[in-house]
Amino acid sequence: MFHHIRNIFSAKKLYITKRKLELIKTKHSLEYEYIKSNSFQTILDNCVAKCEYSKDEKVLNFISFIDGKYILYGISNNSYYTHLTTIFYPSKKQLINCKVTMKFFSEKLKQDFEEFLNKKN
Repeated sequence: MFHHIRNIFSAKKLYITKRKLELIKTKHSLEYEYIKSNSFQTILDNCVAKCEYSKDEKVLNFISFIDGKYILYGISNNSYYTHLTTIFYPSKKQLINCKVTMKFFSEKLKQDFEEFLNKKN
């Protein structure tokens, strides 16, 4: 992921506020497990695209593919820290809405995404 957006993040550590962590724990318990178990690197390693989900221009949103599902997360870089702003498993409808702004990191990842959206559940 960082290869495609280099020089955007000034810090190597990713922080999360206590308040945001509690919100994620309450609303998105499965996603909270990635943070709690220090396996967020898995999400970064499986990043497939950048998208514009948030209206905040300071937030960069990304889509990763983990365990047969897509996960959306946001990262914000202010002058002191790099913050995790959100993390959740979006619905297919949310993915379709985000699709217009997605910049895939390879053509194969884009094709896999299209197949996922077209698959009936």
